[in-house]
Amino acid sequence: MSKRIFTLYLALLCSVATMAQYYNMPQEIVDQLKATTTVFFYSKQQTTEIELIKQAVTDGWKLTPVIFEDISSYSKYASDPKYSFFIIEGSSSQVYYDHHHYSINYYYIQLRIFDKIDKDGNVRTAGLCRIELYPNTKTLFTDNGKADQIIEKLYRKGGFYNWSPILLKAQLESVADNLEHNVLPKQYNEFKDKDLKNILSGDTLYVPQRMLVNFSALTGKESEKDEKIFEGYRYKYRICTDDELFDIFQISKRGRLLFEYVKSAADKFITIYDLKQKKAIYRNYVALSENLKSRDIKNIK
Repeated sequence: MSKRIFTLYLALLCSVATMAQYYNMPQEIVDQLKATTTVFFYSKQQTTEIELIKQAVTDGWKLTPVIFEDISSYSKYASDPKYSFFIIEGSSSQVYYDHHHYSINYYYIQLRIFDKIDKDGNVRTAGLCRIELYPNTKTLFTDNGKADQIIEKLYRKGGFYNWSPILLKAQLESVADNLEHNVLPKQYNEFKDKDLKNILSGDTLYVPQRMLVNFSALTGKESEKDEKIFEGYRYKYRICTDDELFDIFQISKRGRLLFEYVKSAADKFITIYDLKQKKAIYRNYVALSENLKSRDIKNIK
């Protein structure tokens, strides 16, 4: 099974959960965001898919004007209130078990706007929301060095399974839907659209083949997952390569429902996007479960 891992050219995702557990985002924050130009960073060292990614951003993000800049320009925009921006961030949890020390790393994208200059002259920004990224094994262990060095590594060499032009457009449209409704989702919320069954039964769910990966927590090795895992899905589905998804959603524009699976450290998130409504219609969060399982698919109903 052929899978291409898109290097993280742009940093621009934030939480996509809607109509579930959430905080009300103050209108003044939304107004501040809408008054900015949003910067999407990319790496000039990567050129293969950058134009497709830029097109996905342009198509999916209508909330503010957008510009594209290399990640090396980050500090220029972070200190200017006229700009909002999306940036790769990460966190690490330390676990001690059976006399061994483990580091659990999370990678995600944060949407940020200018907050203030503190008394020491440091720029402070406010994070609005985030989405978990699904790193491949090599990226998962990119945790050595200072923060700015790690960010450089992620932009230049990071690989994420939930990163492609088609997914990107769906994610951005869902993000914009949240912000337009003053929604600030909680990180681990779950939800399903009240009309989910009718939506799923009336259309085909398209599944990116690239996400069907098994991960060994002991060795860190990855292997292909049997596509039969989706046989428990109650409705029509189709597993597609990146090229097939691009044809279905971007060229012929006949696709509506898009599946996303994210492994974030020891947790997983399962999301379905409705590109017709431009929002997410299903999300399931499972703690301490590192692989997609047949029951996860059977639970979609």
